Amino acid sequence: MRTNEDRLLTALRKRMRVTRKTAIENGWCENLTATISDLRRKGFDIHTKTNYTEDGKSYTRYSLVSEPLENLSNVI
Repeated sequence: MRTNEDRLLTALRKRMRVTRKTAIENGWCENLTATISDLRRKGFDIHTKTNYTEDGKSYTRYSLVSEPLENLSNVI
């Protein structure tokens, strides 16, 4: 069974646009902030960018910058 972290990492690795809304809609996780925090504690470098809608409301978009070195050996 895949965890929230697994599902979210798959999306981040594909360079998908990850926001709270997309995470919930795609079933990646319910609490995106907590999952991002857990991944950061594990050594993932995740960039946070605040954007604004046309009506001035803010939302946060996340993107993967780099992975911990021990994870990279599994990818190669």
